[in-house]
Order: sequence, then C-alpha cells, then structure tokens
Amino acid sequence: MSSAETASELHAVIGEAPAAVLVVDLGAGAVVHANDVAQQLAPGVALPVPLERWSVAAQLRDAAGQELSDSAHPLSRLLRAEAVPGQRVSAQRTSGMGASREPLWMIGLPMSGAPMLDDHALVVFLAVRERHAAAAVEAFADQEARVRDRAVLATGLSFTVADARQPDMPLIWVNPAFSVTSGYSFEEAVGHNCRFLQGPGTDRAEVGRVRDALRAGEPVTATLLNYRKDGLAFWNQVTMSPILDEAGELSHYVGVQSDVSGRIEADRQRDAAEGRLRLMAEASQQLSGELDIDEARARLLQLLVPALADMAVFLHTDEQGTVTEHRVAHRDPAAVPVLEALAERLTGELPPGGLVRTVLDGRSHRLLDGSHAAYVGDAVLDQDATDLLAIGSTLVVALPGRLGVRDVVVLSRVRGGSFTDADVDVAVDLGRRAGLILDNLRLYASQTLIAQTLQRSLLPRLPDLDGVRVEARYLAGADGAEVGGDFYEVLELPAGAADGAGGSEDGRRPFGLAVGDVTGHDVYAAAAMGQLKGILRATATSQGLRPAAVLEQVDLLLPALNVVSPMATMLFAHVEPLPGGRWRLTFSSAGHPPLLLRHPDGRVEVVDPGEARGTILGFGTADRGETSRVLEPGTTLVAYTDGLVERRGEPLDVGLERLRRAVAAGDAVHADHLVDTLVEPSAGDSGTDDVVVVAIHLLP
Repeated sequence: MSSAETASELHAVIGEAPAAVLVVDLGAGAVVHANDVAQQLAPGVALPVPLERWSVAAQLRDAAGQELSDSAHPLSRLLRAEAVPGQRVSAQRTSGMGASREPLWMIGLPMSGAPMLDDHALVVFLAVRERHAAAAVEAFADQEARVRDRAVLATGLSFTVADARQPDMPLIWVNPAFSVTSGYSFEEAVGHNCRFLQGPGTDRAEVGRVRDALRAGEPVTATLLNYRKDGLAFWNQVTMSPILDEAGELSHYVGVQSDVSGRIEADRQRDAAEGRLRLMAEASQQLSGELDIDEARARLLQLLVPALADMAVFLHTDEQGTVTEHRVAHRDPAAVPVLEALAERLTGELPPGGLVRTVLDGRSHRLLDGSHAAYVGDAVLDQDATDLLAIGSTLVVALPGRLGVRDVVVLSRVRGGSFTDADVDVAVDLGRRAGLILDNLRLYASQTLIAQTLQRSLLPRLPDLDGVRVEARYLAGADGAEVGGDFYEVLELPAGAADGAGGSEDGRRPFGLAVGDVTGHDVYAAAAMGQLKGILRATATSQGLRPAAVLEQVDLLLPALNVVSPMATMLFAHVEPLPGGRWRLTFSSAGHPPLLLRHPDGRVEVVDPGEARGTILGFGTADRGETSRVLEPGTTLVAYTDGLVERRGEPLDVGLERLRRAVAAGDAVHADHLVDTLVEPSAGDSGTDDVVVVAIHLLP
C-alpha cells in the first residue's frame, strides 16, 4: 500500500467514535489534562500523573505487543518534544464478556506557540474500528517517519485547541495541517472563534447543535460545510472533546478535524445513482401497470417532479407536430397556474414544423442552458412567466413510439440548478420506456374503441311490447376486453310463430327470448356471436319453429359459420299471451344456466329445465327437449349468463343462491332497475367473464 493510498484509507479512522485526548506538560513529563474518554482508558488515575504511569494504567502496547514502558515508545519521543505523526498502539478494553485489546492510532503534537501551553503537547488516541482503517494504520507503522509526516498531512487531519475559559472560546493553537486544509495561517486562526470557517451553505441547525454541546461542556461530533480562506467549500468532520483541569472544571476543547469532501461527494453520487435506479424501476412498474393513457401521463409527471426536475410539461403532438394536449407539474403547487399559462403559450408560439422537428430535429433530447431556457426554436416564450418560475436549465426529451415521436416532455430546474450527464441519461432512457408504454396505451385505447363500437352494434334494440317491460344489461369482463361472446335477444314473433298462436284480445303479442354465451370473451368470440345471432334471428322469426327445433336448426348451421369450432350455451324461449292476462313460457336449454321466476307473491323459483335440458351448441345434437309453464300476471322472468353467478373457487350453488336472494329482495315487478341491482356485485368482482342479464316483467 502506497503512502497516498494509506492516507486515503486513514480518513476512516476519525469517525463518530470520540477521541481520547491528553494534554502533557513536557517539562514535568506529566499528564495534566484528560478528557472523559482518556479517563476511561486509565480509570481511577488522579491528575497530574507521570506520563509513564498513565501509560501503564492504560496498559498501552506498541505495534509489536510490548508494554510501552519496555520499549522505545512514542510517548518517550514526545517527552523529547518530538512530534509523533502517527503510531499504532493498543489499549486494554474490559467488558462483561472479558478483556480484549483495542487498536488505537496515537498522534502526539507539541503545541509550540500556544499561549500558556507552549511547553505542552497534545496527545490524541483515535479508535480504529473499521477493517480497512486498521490495515491502513498497520501499514503506517511500517513507513518511515518522513513518509508518515507527509501522509498525515495528506489525510487532512487537523488539530485545534480552544480556551473554554475565555469569552467566545477562541482558538489558542492549531497544527500545520489545519493551515493547509483551511488556508488560514497560525497567526490568522489563533485568537478567534472557529466560526470563521462557516459560510452561506453551513447548516445553521447543525451549528446550533454543536454550540449547545460546547456550552454544556459535552463532547460532540458533526459534519459541517466549511469554507477555506479562498472561498472554496469543503466538508469538515469535527470531533470536539472537553478537557478538564485538576479541579474538574472545563478548561479547553480539543478539536480533531478531517476534510471528508471526497467521502461526502462519493456518498452523494452513490445516493444519486441509487435514486436514479429507483426512479427507473418505479417508472417501469407504475407506467406498465396503467391502462388509462391520461393517468399514465399524470403518473409520469409525478415521477419526474421532483425526482429529476423542479417542473415538467408533457406535450402531445399530432402528425404535423402541432401540440394538441399538454399537462404540467411543479414541485410548488402555487406555481402550477403560472406553468400552465406558459404551457398554453408554448402550444401557440411554436414555429412552423412543430415542436419535434424544430426543437429536437431528430435528436433524443436537447439541453438548453439558462440563457436559452425561455426559447424554443425561434419562438420567444412568455418571458414574464419564465422569470416568475425562475427557469434555469431546461431539458427537452423525446418519448418515441413505434412510428416516431408524438410525445415530448420538457423538464426544467430553477436557476442555480443544472442537469448532469447522468440526469440526461436517465431522462432519455425513461423517455424511451415511457414512449413505448404510451404508444401501447394509444393502441390499446384505439382497439378498445373499436371493440366497444363493435359490441354496441351487436347489442339488440329492445322491442316495445304491450303488457311487458324488458330490462337488459351487458357487462364486459373485468380484464377490460369490453367485448365478448355473451348476448341476448328479445324478438317480436309473427302471428302463428309460437305453436300457431296469435296475439291476444288485449293487444299482447307473442315474443321470443334468447340468452347465450359463445366460448371466449374477445373479438373472436364477438365475431362468432354476431354470426350466431344472425342465424338465430332468421330461424326464430321465419320458420315458425318451436324453441327446441330452433336450437336444433342453429346447431346444424353452426359448422357453416366463418369461425373456428364455435361452441355456445343458449336458452331460447317463447312467451305467448293467454286469456286472463296470463302467459305461457316454453323454452329449451343448450347447457345454459337455469331461469329464475319471481312470482307475484314474492316467491323466487330456480326453474329446473327437466326435459328442456340439452348439451351445448356445437356438437350437432338432435332431438332436443323443451318444457312449458303458465305464468301469472306480475311475474318476473330473469335470464342470465354464467358470469353473473360463477366465482373462482366457489361452488355454482352458492352463486345461484346469491342471485335468488338478490331477485327476491324488494318489489322486483315494479323495480325500475332490477338488472342494475343484479350486475352491481359483478362489476367489482375479480372475474374475467362477461355478464348478460335480462329481466322480463309481465305486468299485472
């Protein structure tokens, strides 16, 4: 390990652990002052005490493990007024788990020129806790004295002594390393309180904490932003140790100081890098999990401000590059209206060619410094607004999609802040990810609109039937497909279509009811469902067939559909008027869930299909059965698809009972929105199946 490397590692020696400090009278060869930590090393020793005796009491040993009293130890050098720039020693440490040797780094400095302490020396023992610091100290012990001198100076370790008995606690001595670190000579520093190192960036709260500790006579460690004589800032880690006189009164404060700017900057860079990684991970997670494009844009701005910028403007352009939509975000909510006004001005002031072509010109980003931050291309933005926002550095980032750049985000920092190369890299990377995600969301929104339009076109118009009120609802699956294979039909049947029956004397006419579910819940299922409905309507309204025969005919025609192996459940019923306001229900089921009847007395019946039960459509099954019931006026008939009652991991009987109770609740005959009540629980369910509900109210 070179001396430079060793000096770098020794920065770790001075840390949060307090130092043991002695003041030695060189003429008497005695320790005259010791701080609390030093007293713990040699407990029960009354001061003043000969330095040799104090060493024995502390059980100090040299690097070879010998008692200092038996070797040419550094303390003897100190008594000859020689400086000890750095020496590895150890002291006995006793705890409840036994005794152990604790490595220490000892520095001895004659305090030449200190008022009333000119013939004294300062001895400081620093604990060596970290492994690489211990290795540095061990390597130090093997260096020549002149190498150690240079390395000690390179560590930036400074020592100061302040007189606690004088007003304002002025410095009375500083070592040469202090002058090198701070730029202030011995004469310029001595006689002044060390606050002359403070400046505009110094944390006043931290200064107050140090001041309170000094007033209380307590040890304190702090890291402060200090300033050299030439104005250059540096981070100074300071450990202040109180020194008591023979009477136990506070007499001096010894300061051990180290320039830790490199470590602070490394920590900042590490924290910034970790912050950028967290930002990328969070952005990918949040944006990828969003399905609404407007919400995704809002989340993007929330991620960028304040993590990467003080303010941000999101701009969406059309194919010609004209801004058509925008969003803004600012770390100060009060500044949002001003930024909004600036964004409005931006959309109207852009030069011909649009934002993307003029500003970015094929680049992934463009960085504008403070003098250009208020300008985009040849357009001058609202200067008053930019002044109010104190815009400094501005970064314009493209959010490219598959077919080019349609989205741009403009990031700005207030004056005094600037974007680093690392910031730009993160913004560009995030822009690429966000661009693809937003592009996918636009494609999804377009496909969803097509699907919704298709689905609405396939939903039938409910007929206006005398003596009957019809309710129907379609609910897309929870996966957001918005289109699927569930369907319903309420058909006006021509006279004679239902077993040769015609209309009644009171104007009521027969009608047909179909509810079905084609396998799947996507556009392919919707395409199959549309063709199936066409076959069903043509068969049911033109051939005068009974319900079972209608299903048989549809089953025979299914293979001719332009879809792959369609299968479907279906219930088809005829409802024909009878004298006295009653109705006859005749139906056949192709593997479909059972009907529910709510009778006028409020009783709800789950209708067993019996002979009407048959296999699902798609297998060409002939000879289907059907069954008939006579229904009283005031009866409500409820048909549905399985998505209404099925839940993952739940028996079907549980879902049927839940539906029966829902139909039984309230006055179902006169309810205006029975189907809304029935589908509401399904809207919040975690299932992915579509739902159809049809309620036929046979009015009294």
